[in-house]
Amino acid sequence: MNLNRYISKVTRKGISDALLILAVIGSVISIILVFIVFIAGTTIIRGDPDHLLWKPLALVSFEGIIPNNDTSRFLVKLNWYASSFGWEHPTAPRGLPKAGITSSGLRYHSTIVNDLHEIASILRLPEDSVNCPRPGPYEDPCGNIFFEAWRSFMASGGLPIRSWYVWFTIVWALYLGTADIFREWIIPNRPHWIKCRCFIGKRWCPLPKGSKEEIEQFDDYVWDKVRLYYWAVSALFFGIAAGHTCLNSVMFVRYLAYFEERLPDGINMHGRRRLASEILLWVAFGIKTFGALCMVVRWKLSRRPKGWTDGQNLGRIERSKPKSADGGQYTD
Repeated sequence: MNLNRYISKVTRKGISDALLILAVIGSVISIILVFIVFIAGTTIIRGDPDHLLWKPLALVSFEGIIPNNDTSRFLVKLNWYASSFGWEHPTAPRGLPKAGITSSGLRYHSTIVNDLHEIASILRLPEDSVNCPRPGPYEDPCGNIFFEAWRSFMASGGLPIRSWYVWFTIVWALYLGTADIFREWIIPNRPHWIKCRCFIGKRWCPLPKGSKEEIEQFDDYVWDKVRLYYWAVSALFFGIAAGHTCLNSVMFVRYLAYFEERLPDGINMHGRRRLASEILLWVAFGIKTFGALCMVVRWKLSRRPKGWTDGQNLGRIERSKPKSADGGQYTD
């Protein structure tokens, strides 16, 4: 359907501007939502007791670390975030921290198992109960039933949850979303900055080609096509970040259930997904997708069909009627 056939230029311009404003506002909101998820759990808030920043935004929470085999009470509450792995021990005795962060940021070399051992060391648990032998049929059991449950071939090289994947996809979503907003300043002010610079595959490059003067003369149709490409890619990465985070949370809880089965009866780590962060990521993806759809409509509105005259409706354009050589009117 050709929208331009029924809409005047002034109306099209107003609708296009409104769509762009909505898309930019939506992009700002999406970035804020994802950024909240990104920084959650990366700071310790001092208080009574100390606690992690935005604890409800943890992707997965569970209880862990038993002080000795004479009790089934866990010492700490553990929280796995998009950018950190933290713990809280509200009843810690004087001299021991009540909250901490064992790993944060990219966490390329960090594993959940290493984090658990670090927490046990901070809480001054006996080393002989924490430093368990490697899993194997002829090894003595671990001195701590909690770490004995985690002494498994599945976790011998670290839990197969790659936290840095989640961090990486979220960072890319933030980068692309921010670039979309910055690009809206570049297009009207420095359009020649957005130029195809490909050495290979130039034919398929979505960016405009030409000299600086030529690029600065391009109309809205060209730039709306560029916007559509970038906003679609950005929305895709927001979706990847949300989907991958959700998948990792599900896998994490399933791994916890496996280790929980290795604990004595009656001991439950209460591993669970906390959906607040996942919801924020999916909402951000939905808003960003709406922004991409706004660019689709803008691109449709900016098309200039052949024969269009400013201020006219295409339905009213009449063909010119040249006179024939004998003075008669030309008819189709």
